[in-house]
Amino acid sequence: MQTGIRIVFAASVLLFITSGWSQVSITPSRPTHYFYTPMAKVNPANHLVVGLHELSFGLPAHLQIQASLMDNIGRTNIGVKLGLNENLAIGAGLAHSIMHIGPGSHGIASWNPSRVGAYCAWEVMDNASFEVALTPHAQFRDRTSIGCDIGLLSRMNPVWSVIWEIGSSIDLNEKSLYLNTDGGIRIHPMSIPFLNFDFGIDLEEFKVESGSRKSVTVYFDALFSIVAR
Repeated sequence: MQTGIRIVFAASVLLFITSGWSQVSITPSRPTHYFYTPMAKVNPANHLVVGLHELSFGLPAHLQIQASLMDNIGRTNIGVKLGLNENLAIGAGLAHSIMHIGPGSHGIASWNPSRVGAYCAWEVMDNASFEVALTPHAQFRDRTSIGCDIGLLSRMNPVWSVIWEIGSSIDLNEKSLYLNTDGGIRIHPMSIPFLNFDFGIDLEEFKVESGSRKSVTVYFDALFSIVAR
């Protein structure tokens, strides 16, 4: 119940912010993640993204600070991301989740101790209609886990794109493999180019073993991306 109230409050704040800016002439920016998977892109200095999954601000020298109110990006929910070139970025921070919709989890669940997390985002393909990023990652503290996630985005037309992700993680302490997958659409209205809306379905993380419990939840986000002067 408390999680639901927090989500509604956060969404209300985002809608209030976006409605207040809708009549103002601003320069749009763009998100730097798919759903849960980070892109290799790092926004330039003074670019601001405000959403439920991505709160980020671009700094000089290809550095970006980033946080997530819901779930996480790159298995971290607060940290930094550094762009090494146009196709490669690294990130590190606190591996955890503050809020999640559904009975399961993505990455480090809110009821588990937080860990130190790191990832590398490698864009293996990017053209006018399609892009793919691989994200090897690792988390350390009370337990150690490693894995690799893949994010795909297909630009169907100027108004919407399709996103699909597959995530994997190996718990080295219990020697278990965990998988998850999700997919949906990102809507980017041409009349308000600084806004993006994400909607999708998420098969939550599950242990690959006979009889393991699986659950499905929804994914949504509203992203406000601008160049802050």
